[in-house]
Amino acid sequence: MAGSRQPDVPVDNELALRPWRRSDAHIVVEAYSSPDIQHYHFRRFDTEEDAQRWIQDCAEGWRSESSATWAIVDQLDGNVLGRVTVSTSLEDGYGEISYWVLPSARGRGVATRACVAATRWAHELGLHRIQLEHSTRNEKSRRVALKSGFVEEGVRRGANLHGDGWHDMVLYSHLATDDG
Repeated sequence: MAGSRQPDVPVDNELALRPWRRSDAHIVVEAYSSPDIQHYHFRRFDTEEDAQRWIQDCAEGWRSESSATWAIVDQLDGNVLGRVTVSTSLEDGYGEISYWVLPSARGRGVATRACVAATRWAHELGLHRIQLEHSTRNEKSRRVALKSGFVEEGVRRGANLHGDGWHDMVLYSHLATDDG
């Protein structure tokens, strides 16, 4: 990863994944002002400067080979619709995927399609196992995981602290040898 530029990844005729740009900072602030994104994600960005630091951290994640974070964009108008990240452990052959979608882009399969594309990219990179987890209270993420071809493995009790307390987390996996 570190020896190359982070690629754009085509998703389908409508969507693509591209690295975040400094000019996207206002979208990051908008996303993290959404109550449900705040609830299920531990970060918060109140200013564009905070968001620009996060965008820089995303670029550093690529250079350090610890993560690949993309903006999910509409190919027709270039608008940012969401985020997908694959946190990588290259030496161990696995990664973990996470995502969010702006409220205005929900209900169109954006998260599912981006998740499938990012998982395919990770397997092509050489990662055998991709994990995904979400709160047992997050039914929308459950649908994304299942529609993306992930297999439920079990529940990790009291695994993540959210604003309203400890949440049980459902763990899924997608193996390079899985269909789809």
